[in-house]
Amino acid sequence: VLSLQSLMKVCAGCDTPISDRFLLRVNERSWHEACVKCAVWWPRLFQTKCSSCLKAIAPSELIMRVLENVYHVHCFYCCECERRLQRGDEFVLKEGQLLCRSDYEKEKEMLSAISPAPTESGEGP
Repeated sequence: VLSLQSLMKVCAGCDTPISDRFLLRVNERSWHEACVKCAVWWPRLFQTKCSSCLKAIAPSELIMRVLENVYHVHCFYCCECERRLQRGDEFVLKEGQLLCRSDYEKEKEMLSAISPAPTESGEGP
């Protein structure tokens, strides 16, 4: 027979049973809400990191967001010419790298110049 005590989850932070109305699940472990907030590693687990410099982004910082990528404003620049991209600028996110439109167009032209032109098949002499 199962007792209520054996069904209670034990907090991974303080190692006491969790009788709170809610419990948190972090890394497949149960936690008291207060224990998670006090944990030293909490900010490292859940803090958003810049997709460019990989450093933490403070909740009060302004950011630039592209799809699922988040950047510090000062890290939002073209990887080729290093020009800082502003809101409204046209750019491309290619293989995780930001390219301003100008550098993207240059790269596209360069790649098309070195790749052979497609030939039409089936035409006779």
